[in-house]
Amino acid sequence: MRGTLLLGGLFGILTAAQSYNYGVDVQSLTRRQESSDRVVVKPLPIIRNGTIPLRPEIREIKADRYRWDLFILALSMLQYTSQDDPRSWYQIAVGIHGVPFEPWSGVESVEGGNMSGYCMHSSVLFPTWHRPYLALFEQELYEKANTIAGMFPNGTERQTYQEAARSFRMPYWDWSLEAPEGDEHFPGVFWNATISQYGPRGIQLVRNPLYSYYFHPKDEEAFIWTPLNTWDETKRAPNVNISENAPPSNNSLVNAALLSSLPEIQQRLLGLFSNSKSFNDFGTKVWSITNNASAADSIESIHDIIHINGGLKGHMTYVPVSAFDPLFILHHTMTDRLLAMWQILNPDAWMTPMPSGETTFTSIAGEMQDSTTPLTPFFATEDGTFWNSDMARATEAFGYSYADTDSSGKKGDELRDELTRKITEWYGDRGWIAALERSQHTQDPTQEKRHDKARSGHLSGIRPDVTDNAPDPPVSAVIKNGRYTDWVINARVNIEAFAGNFQVLFFIGPPPIDASQWLAARNRAAKVTFMGTRHQTGSRSMMAGSSPLTAALVKLVGAGEIPSLDPKHVVPFLEERLQFAVLGGQDTEVDAYELEGLHITINSGEMVVPEKGSLSQQGPLTCRMKYWPERSLC
Repeated sequence: MRGTLLLGGLFGILTAAQSYNYGVDVQSLTRRQESSDRVVVKPLPIIRNGTIPLRPEIREIKADRYRWDLFILALSMLQYTSQDDPRSWYQIAVGIHGVPFEPWSGVESVEGGNMSGYCMHSSVLFPTWHRPYLALFEQELYEKANTIAGMFPNGTERQTYQEAARSFRMPYWDWSLEAPEGDEHFPGVFWNATISQYGPRGIQLVRNPLYSYYFHPKDEEAFIWTPLNTWDETKRAPNVNISENAPPSNNSLVNAALLSSLPEIQQRLLGLFSNSKSFNDFGTKVWSITNNASAADSIESIHDIIHINGGLKGHMTYVPVSAFDPLFILHHTMTDRLLAMWQILNPDAWMTPMPSGETTFTSIAGEMQDSTTPLTPFFATEDGTFWNSDMARATEAFGYSYADTDSSGKKGDELRDELTRKITEWYGDRGWIAALERSQHTQDPTQEKRHDKARSGHLSGIRPDVTDNAPDPPVSAVIKNGRYTDWVINARVNIEAFAGNFQVLFFIGPPPIDASQWLAARNRAAKVTFMGTRHQTGSRSMMAGSSPLTAALVKLVGAGEIPSLDPKHVVPFLEERLQFAVLGGQDTEVDAYELEGLHITINSGEMVVPEKGSLSQQGPLTCRMKYWPERSLC
């Protein structure tokens, strides 16, 4: 796969205009509508027996030949719909989410909002706004899948495809779990520029609609950023050293970057599902003065990691153009699934009023938002009623569910208990505690000796190894009476502190001299990612992020650097050894003093080791050290 990456990319460019040939003009198969007419987002039909269809994982739908054919063909048809059509990929993907900053479905901008898209980021509406947005994609794919299913000439085959089309729902990619054996973490279906695709007129060589979106034409006035405004298709990890105007994508680098973030993602998801009980705290990265130390992380902040690592300076990295990349809808459908899972665990939790952090096409930063705020530009009815969060609270309102949140045939707490077991299996069994328990059966006797050195005050190594490959300590060194001390780094910063994405990286000892080596450094202990900040609206809002530190500290116990996770050992060590650096979007160092409002704290809380199949329960986090801009004990 990797050996043919460059050739595949170049061949994809050569065949850029190639979609499936149905024998008729594709535009005649796509319903056209004047931009002045309202586009209504409606619930999809349920199956005849009353069952609500489930959104499948990408590898699950790939294993179903008929649903997979319909998905790829419908996605391709949507992408090749005229860019002037409000129901086209171009208009839905970024005409709504970002550029071009123009009215969609007749919904005009507010004063001061015409340089933003409709999308809600840094807002309590972030999770629910994306529900009708994804439902609009799904609605268009569903209609096209059913149209295509009816085009197969053989009656038996046509009936089979039509049956598959009736239950069609959009897939997600589960970026929170390791790939099955034989596949890359970033699924192979995204890698190849062209594919052999079966359809109503047999097998044809076509552009892979999951590889990229090809602009037809490219709107150079909308794309004001160089070099993105020179590219004819979306890119991931573009290799501009080969060509600045037509760089090949490097999905191998994307795969490596996404895989390297997997342990952090799993730790943070486990923490969110275990400890986040407030919808506002779970849903948005906007920092509130009422937030305590336990409320710095959010699903929005975790979702940012996939944008940055899924783009690597390609389209996914930049909010105004991110939705052009086909990866976007599968990523956000996964984010919606995580929201649905959290709702099962916290059925009574719901949003409370909160000021928005960013300006959008229809709202100004600082406006108070709540569950009745219109989710523009998505109409729920022909008479002009918009969807709101109360209406979008349940996935069933749009005619879909997920296998892990489907309550069909389940009673009482059965669904919640079953989901809890799955979460602990997915994320808890892959965490540092599970690794520690596994390692105790094969421990090297020198581990106890290293631990004894720490007790006597021995410190070694300017850049100690805190990666997964570093040795583990004895279980008794970190877990006592079924409890341990959990450590978290919290950071917050002004939403418009920096014109672009940046990451705050933490190291035990000094970072490498070359900033391009920071992310892979063996002594990097934590990372807080910030995405989508801008300089244009005058917002004074703050956004927050969080990063687990415990796993790195456990490795330091194993290396003999500290005796335990107790604050009396950890705080003095971090005061002396913890360093940080800020990495900008172009792999260059950013001066932390230039980031307005940057505050960093080191926090800890007592954690009870959960019984198998149960979520851990964390006590309140306590600030142990104010790390930046001034360093002092809390």
